[in-house]
Amino acid sequence: MGVRTCIGTTDNRVNSPFTEVSAADRQFVLDNINKRLKLSKPLMTADIIAERCGVRPLVVKTGDASDNTRDWLQMSRKHEIDVNWDSTHLSIFGGKLTDCINVGNEIARNVSAMGVRLPFPEYKWYGEPHPSVREEYMHQARLMNLDSYTAPESIETLSTRLWRRYDQQAFELLATIREDPRQAEVLIKGTDYIRCEIRLARHQEMITRLEDFLRRRSKIALVVRHEDIRHAEGLIEACEILFGDQAREKYEEYFKNRSE
Repeated sequence: MGVRTCIGTTDNRVNSPFTEVSAADRQFVLDNINKRLKLSKPLMTADIIAERCGVRPLVVKTGDASDNTRDWLQMSRKHEIDVNWDSTHLSIFGGKLTDCINVGNEIARNVSAMGVRLPFPEYKWYGEPHPSVREEYMHQARLMNLDSYTAPESIETLSTRLWRRYDQQAFELLATIREDPRQAEVLIKGTDYIRCEIRLARHQEMITRLEDFLRRRSKIALVVRHEDIRHAEGLIEACEILFGDQAREKYEEYFKNRSE
């Protein structure tokens, strides 16, 4: 994750979907990573920047849910989609990023069977475009000397980063920077996010809370300590871009919820 590393993971059975990282989880991960890395100083709890955890539902057949004698570690992690044809309702259980296209295709088939018309059922929305498109992007980036705007602490050039993250939408970012070079400035210190990226996120990411942006639409909350985020220069401006007149309210909501 840039100049940070995400390590894990634990696998514990829980009785509720509402859970959190425990001290035992932390120690388990630290002990295992320290056994496998030759570091001059072992990683300690104080080295942890941020944590995340979640609960994966393991699907069983009707009637087996009360069987607590099963070895849950041997149960399938494959997703399952439950379809209620009478109420035209879908429920998705499980699913992983590595399987997301299969999940999407399965949902699309079911939705079509329910009578919802998909306007472009054969359109391939994922994957890179033809190499000539990238060549044209890199050509335009060189003409405007885009990489001269790369932040000193960044580990990759700005031209490469924008293409990797945004594909053809990077052309839109080039045009914005060409019109106003300030749009290439890192807005939140300690991250690589530049001003025009946040403007793009406002238009396409359906962000309703600051946490949506910091933790889900970006990985800022996973690579920057909470207190550093609180005091980050540019965070209020980012809120103003994302939320307009509600900027201060959304800012205070995020830090109030995190302190409770």
